[in-house]
Amino acid sequence: MEPLRQLQSSVVIENLGFLLQGLKLTVGVSVVTMALGLVVGLLIALARGSRYRLIGALAYLYTELFRTLPLLALLFWIYSSLPILTGITFTSFVSAVLAFALTVSAHQAEIYRAGIMSIAPAQRQAALALGMSNAQVMRRIVLPQTAARILPVTGSLWISLFKDSSLASIIAVHELMFQGRVLAANLFRPIEILTTVAVIYVIALYPQAQLVNFLYRRFMPDGG
Repeated sequence: MEPLRQLQSSVVIENLGFLLQGLKLTVGVSVVTMALGLVVGLLIALARGSRYRLIGALAYLYTELFRTLPLLALLFWIYSSLPILTGITFTSFVSAVLAFALTVSAHQAEIYRAGIMSIAPAQRQAALALGMSNAQVMRRIVLPQTAARILPVTGSLWISLFKDSSLASIIAVHELMFQGRVLAANLFRPIEILTTVAVIYVIALYPQAQLVNFLYRRFMPDGG
């Protein structure tokens, strides 16, 4: 019980602003990454269905590579090795976003593809019979329905991304986990600081998780 008597809540109060600055960067990394993942993932998913075999094969290799490559290994490689190969220096923020975006887009591409394949072929055939082009069928018929069907799974991917953004602290991105580690080391108060970091993550993620649960119940009643 002695360590508990020595806990200092004032340490948390005095440094809460510093931790919240890290939370802002956590949100920033996650939002930028998700935006890129949604766009690139859609392009990869469409490429998987291309009538050109080479394009489809390259898209397949992309999804398999970045879905199976450990995120931490990719993060270190982009931050440490890619600048040597390209001669371009990447900031830690750019390195983190690039690593996360490659991984998220690969997973999102498979989510898109599953949603697209879930649309009944009869709908496409009917649209083509009405004189629509393949592009119009995809844009007007398939993608709007796909967007609703994949929303819950995409929400789950967002939750995972938000949590995994803490890995960016390894390459000195000043997000929430990094700020917490710095404070804990400088103040020699790991219990108070790291517990507060954990609580901040829970407070930030719990409403999002509940929203995702609602989306599963709303759009996937049989699987929620």
